[in-house]
Amino acid sequence: MPLPMNLPFLENPPLNPEIWEHLDNAQRVVVLDKLAQLIAKTAAIETQAEEPSHE
Repeated sequence: MPLPMNLPFLENPPLNPEIWEHLDNAQRVVVLDKLAQLIAKTAAIETQAEEPSHE
């Protein structure tokens, strides 16, 4: 499954908006960057699990 290159984080804020609203823009960037890294890492792990072994 390909990972979308443009994920709409800013259009879909967290479930607890009161926490998100207390963050300034720099803090939001850090959170979104870390979230993107975790999603990419998870996608890479799932992709490796789906690929057949060449042993």
